[in-house]
Amino acid sequence: MALDYSHDPSRDDKNLIVHTEKPFNAEPNPKDLISNFITPEKYFFCRSHGNIPNLDEASHKITIEGVNITTPKTFEVQELKTRFEKKSIVMAMQCAGNRRDGLHKVKHTEGVIWGPGAVANGIYSGCRLKDVLESIGITEQMGHTATLHVAFQSVEKCEEDECYGSSIPLSKAVDEFGDVLLAYELNGAPLTRDHGYPIRVVVPGYIGARSVKFLKSIRIQDKESSAYYQQRDYKILPENVGSIDDAKEYWSITPAIGEYNVQSFVCDPPSGLVDVPILANAQPVKVQGYALSGGGRSIQRVDVSGDDGNTWVHAELQSQPITERTSVYIWSWTLWTAHVHVKAGVRLVSRAVDSAGNIQQEFPVWNFRGVLNGAWRTVKPTSAIEEQ
Repeated sequence: MALDYSHDPSRDDKNLIVHTEKPFNAEPNPKDLISNFITPEKYFFCRSHGNIPNLDEASHKITIEGVNITTPKTFEVQELKTRFEKKSIVMAMQCAGNRRDGLHKVKHTEGVIWGPGAVANGIYSGCRLKDVLESIGITEQMGHTATLHVAFQSVEKCEEDECYGSSIPLSKAVDEFGDVLLAYELNGAPLTRDHGYPIRVVVPGYIGARSVKFLKSIRIQDKESSAYYQQRDYKILPENVGSIDDAKEYWSITPAIGEYNVQSFVCDPPSGLVDVPILANAQPVKVQGYALSGGGRSIQRVDVSGDDGNTWVHAELQSQPITERTSVYIWSWTLWTAHVHVKAGVRLVSRAVDSAGNIQQEFPVWNFRGVLNGAWRTVKPTSAIEEQ
């Protein structure tokens, strides 16, 4: 059945680069993206798999059922707001396909050809999923069972599936320090329709695909979600998989992505290239960008090079001050600034190191779905691939 996009919200107030109109997928200009530590909603990337539901908070409910729940429990949004303590976290939301364009230049990839703007740093507020689950008998002790998962289902109808769905391990959902939220606010205001109004899941440190918008149900079960987006998408397929047909035998044996990898990117100057008149001054050039890592790992260092990686300059980091943190782990991104000598025609590059010692690899590791591109070096398009 064809989806009806005629009731999607207006985006006239957004200054975004639109990749697809139906469904709506768009990202900000990289320079706009890093203009604020907390990303304004107008610069938030939009990721959609179908038309945008038009829901009413006053009547919307979510149902929770499954293992250890004798009778399904229903919660109204207002009940979640008044019954459970509100928590706010600063968190980077990143699509697994962020910087897919870099992999697409290596070889054809399947999916929206995102640039570096499919990431944003926002203040999400809501109740902890842990608290809601504990109120109906799902304890932190149950999270010690590795086979249990929390499956989320959305109201959103999708092009590839009946509705959007995904899951996370129960251990993450009930972790005292995991900070998984049922969020109803972004940056101090109610969620907008593009970002999941009236309520969504927020899973910090994980790829955005696990933070299900327009939430309608939660199920505790002894396996991952059977949804398309858990089973046949958002997986790093082997390099020998080059087509949809090739992928069929690998979907069931390839793990679904949870946490994202260490990442950074030069956002200004645009495309990492400096105008010749500026170069003529022979002065160091101001370079700015972002860095982040999944799983609650902080950014320890960002190196920036203006001579193709032969020499590196340490960047000055702008991270969330420890006095403002409400979490044990680091869910936020880091913005950075460096002053670097550059050469004409040489692209500025950055590489980040996180608190576990993970460092961005030099070259792109191509995969058919074009996910988790963390390379600091870019490549020129092959003759068969157009820059998109």
